Amino acid sequence: MHFFSAPNNYFGGNGIVGAQIPIGTGIAFAEKYRGTDNLCVTMFGDGAARQVALHESFNMAMTWRLPVLFIVENNGYAMGTSVQRTSNITDLFKLGYAYDMPSEAVDGMSPESVHEAISKAAAHIRSGAGPYFLEIRTYRYKGHSVSDPAKYRTKEEVQSYQDRDPLKTTEEKILELGMASAEEIQAIKERIRMEIEDSVQFAEASPYPPASELYTDNYTQEDYPFIRD
Repeated sequence: MHFFSAPNNYFGGNGIVGAQIPIGTGIAFAEKYRGTDNLCVTMFGDGAARQVALHESFNMAMTWRLPVLFIVENNGYAMGTSVQRTSNITDLFKLGYAYDMPSEAVDGMSPESVHEAISKAAAHIRSGAGPYFLEIRTYRYKGHSVSDPAKYRTKEEVQSYQDRDPLKTTEEKILELGMASAEEIQAIKERIRMEIEDSVQFAEASPYPPASELYTDNYTQEDYPFIRD
C-alpha cells in the first residue's frame, strides 16, 4: 500500500479507502498543466466506488478534460460485502454515465481484453478528449486479509473462477502457440521464486531503522523544536 517511486511515476496507494481517486485526479491536472503527453492511471476497488470523492473527481475530470484513466477493479466483494448488498448500480461502469464519461466493462480474467481496453482508453485520453472509466471485472481467490475466512461465497463459485485464472490460461496459451516451451516457463518461475526469496532474506536480515526515522520527510526540528534525535 505504501510503495512509492517518483522516478518510476508510481505514486502508491492510500490508507484511506478511495482517497487515491482525487489524488490521481490531481496528478492528471498537473500533467495537463505542464503540457505533457502523460496520463494518470487511477485504480480503486469496488468498495471504494462508494466514496463521495469518486463523484467529485469524476465531475472535475470531465469538466476540465483531465488526462486520467479511472479503473475500478471489481472483484464483487470489496472487503467482504457483495456489490449487490451495497449498491443499486451493480454494473459499476455505469457510474461514469452521469458525467458523460466514456465507460465500459472489461473481462479482467482475460489479459488480452484488458490490454485492448486500456490501449483504447489511453488513445482517447491522449487525444485530448478527457478521462475514461473502465470496470475491470476480476476475482479474489482468498479473503481480504488473513483474518477473513471468506465464508460469504461458495466453494463452487471460487472454483469456477479458478478455472479461469489468467496465470493458468495465459500459460496454456503460450504453450499452445509455441511462444515458449514448458522448460522455459519453468525457468521463468524459478527466477521469480529466487527473486522473492532473496528479497525476503534481505528484509529479514536488515536492521530496524532508528526511531528518529519516524520524522524523516515528515517534520523538521525547526517546526517542532521539542523533537530530539
